[in-house]
Amino acid sequence: MLAAWVLAGALPPGAVMGAAPPSVACSAEHVTIALGDTVTLRAWANTSSGQAPRYAWAVPIGKLEGSGREVQWDLSTVQPGTYVASVRVIGPAGPSAECLLRVIVRRDANPRGSLAPPPVSSVPQRETGTSLLLPGKEEVPEYGLYSYLLLGSQPSEADRERYLKTIEAFWGLIPEIVGLEQYIPRRELNVAYLPLHSAPAGTTSAEWLLANYDFARARSLLRLLPGNTREGPYIVSALKPLAGSTTSAPPGPRLFQDLSHVPPHLVASWVKEFLNQAAQERFWEENRAEALARKLRLTIGVLSLGLPEVRKGLDDWIAWVH
Repeated sequence: MLAAWVLAGALPPGAVMGAAPPSVACSAEHVTIALGDTVTLRAWANTSSGQAPRYAWAVPIGKLEGSGREVQWDLSTVQPGTYVASVRVIGPAGPSAECLLRVIVRRDANPRGSLAPPPVSSVPQRETGTSLLLPGKEEVPEYGLYSYLLLGSQPSEADRERYLKTIEAFWGLIPEIVGLEQYIPRRELNVAYLPLHSAPAGTTSAEWLLANYDFARARSLLRLLPGNTREGPYIVSALKPLAGSTTSAPPGPRLFQDLSHVPPHLVASWVKEFLNQAAQERFWEENRAEALARKLRLTIGVLSLGLPEVRKGLDDWIAWVH
């Protein structure tokens, strides 16, 4: 309906000439799902008027159930592959904005990160995979984004649960980078580094990872950031490796996420939204990486509804710093 008004050279009833389009973010409950599954899709929007926008979802295959800002995408009848959903958010004053979601239907399961190697697809995925940053080891070149889980110091008793929840989410939700590299070019991958003194042998726990965390290595990387970064946890992302810049020029703009004040029960949702939003953005382009920060603030703000201290601090806790 909106398109018909635009093509006719008019504005729909109630629309305001020159009104700004809404700020939009969207994500899937899971970036990948198993054969026969259904996935929840969500969208968030801020409008200049503060009034509720309209959401128009579209999918090329499968079946949509529901309406509004949250719908169910039934992919139970489709073959393995990568599929793209879209949502157009139409503001009360007329302008609209679109957000795209990519979901992989995988062939099998993988216990860590719930992500098996995705099928080959012509649709690029900006997936995140973990890697260890061990003593004497440097980052691998040519990734699209470099992310790090950095702990500023040993946790106090009050902070210990937050540290463990963050490590648990970081290690449990994100698959290993080596599996993704078989199917996705490095340029389209976000490598998420965890500094450790030694590599775990097989399945491990957040307690073990915290006990073997390399705080000295993390401190050397946190020195590149402005302000007091003695606590954490922090998730820091950059377009170039951080470790190579410790003795040279800073690596350029960085996405800085400060989880040191986040309630422990929100940490897993925070990490999941970082993964979901990174999967939708061409983060190797600086202007899109800055958009990633804006969308994270928008989605985390909704997740933190009812927690004014979290919503108030988001501009400082999620920042694209130069």
